[in-house]
Amino acid sequence: MSLAQSHTVLEQQASTTRLNNSRIWQNAIIAGSTLVNVSIYTIIARALGSHIFGSYLFAQWLATITIPVIGTGMSTLSSRQIAATQSRESPRLMAGIFYFLWYRQHRSILLYCLIYVVLSFALTRIFHDFTPGLLLLSSLATLPLLLSSVAGITLRSLRRSDLLTMLNLFGNLLTLLFIIISTQVNGEPVEAFILAFALSNTITLVLAVVCVMHLLPLEQALAPGIFLRERLAHNIHQSRLHFALDAIVWQRSELLLLACWHNSEELGFYALSAIISARIIGLAPSLFTQWVFPLFVRYLPGHRYLNQYDAFVRTSCYIIFLAVPICTVMIILCPTIVAYCLGSAYLMMVKPLRILLIAAVFGSIATVGLTHMASYERYDYRHLQRVQREFNIGVAVLKILLAIPLVIFWV
Repeated sequence: MSLAQSHTVLEQQASTTRLNNSRIWQNAIIAGSTLVNVSIYTIIARALGSHIFGSYLFAQWLATITIPVIGTGMSTLSSRQIAATQSRESPRLMAGIFYFLWYRQHRSILLYCLIYVVLSFALTRIFHDFTPGLLLLSSLATLPLLLSSVAGITLRSLRRSDLLTMLNLFGNLLTLLFIIISTQVNGEPVEAFILAFALSNTITLVLAVVCVMHLLPLEQALAPGIFLRERLAHNIHQSRLHFALDAIVWQRSELLLLACWHNSEELGFYALSAIISARIIGLAPSLFTQWVFPLFVRYLPGHRYLNQYDAFVRTSCYIIFLAVPICTVMIILCPTIVAYCLGSAYLMMVKPLRILLIAAVFGSIATVGLTHMASYERYDYRHLQRVQREFNIGVAVLKILLAIPLVIFWV
């Protein structure tokens, strides 16, 4: 009996060790992918200069902001729900769902192209610093992402997050290589940078489809029935209100107002500052969930939450102790970092970056409340949806009321 127990304990320890090593390896890949992404934008910013870089960031943002409402599974919520629905089916039916989403996405691509062609020419009448060619090329680079989302949903339903992480790293490394090659283009290589993103996204898409082909019996696929198709369609067409609120609150929709009243250089300073602050918002929660909390569980086995409220309070405190030092260090060092990485021409972005870093502290803490609200068991799902919708409407209205006068009178 003791030998069996000791064997069981050794197996559990070996399993825990493999899980920890897998987590460390995956976190290292994510960190490396982030560093590569930072290098990409640093090279582009130095090569284009502050004025052209602002136009590039706005065109890139405009090309991606409308994708979630048109594409299948491009929003986080719909992607998660479609993957959960697909994971409950047999492999042959999962292959059928993949084909169903794939062909549906082709229709979405046609709709996206039609809308964006009209939109790009209309917006150039309003935003005089931008040309239709720049906006159309930016939309070209996003087209592979529409199909990549289908492959990503399928890999997520197969619980192959490791493949998704590796594909993301490979895509970033390939983009970095093409960006370095594009810097050799004479003049202003903004078009070459956009094409570099399009080419790397296309190659990554091909690899993702190859992974799906090896994991699912696509040649023996079963077409989903009418009820399953209806359930998938319901997950695809999530509330348009949800998308609009997400775009206003989280997707830097104030860039449209900035483009109306300010030049592309100021637009670029704010857009880059917003990108950096958004990454900082997720840094403290990521450090806590991936590193700090596993260490608590491992070295303090008696560390347990009493209830959900206790978990909310203590987790919020941990996030505060992580977010405040991180943002404080960034606020102090950001002039040095900006001058070293981007050059002295970008020092004007220090002021908006510092303001957004202060807001990033509260954004990091808010992620705990949002997670706690989503997992609170006292309320049913529909009640939670209504509460979150009302909360998001209030935040969106407040942001609009503040953004309009502040953008108009900001100098």
